[in-house]
Amino acid sequence: QLAVNSLISQNNKIIRWPKKLVQKHFVLDWLSKRFKKNNLYTENEVNDIINKHHSFNDRALLRRELISKKLLSRETDGSKYWK
Repeated sequence: QLAVNSLISQNNKIIRWPKKLVQKHFVLDWLSKRFKKNNLYTENEVNDIINKHHSFNDRALLRRELISKKLLSRETDGSKYWK
């Protein structure tokens, strides 16, 4: 059982980046659901969504993880992102 409330606050923010792989997957899956399918985003829009949903001040880590786990895709130049 995941200790969800130790990862996601009551106001829907990721509290910390977990050490355990299963918890990382949970957090990334939860965060990816904040993006709409078939919608194009700029990098700034992606950053805004990530910033709204985490409180440990490392949006670059979360953005890279979403991309590397193929939960978000992007153009090679970073001009467009999508789910």
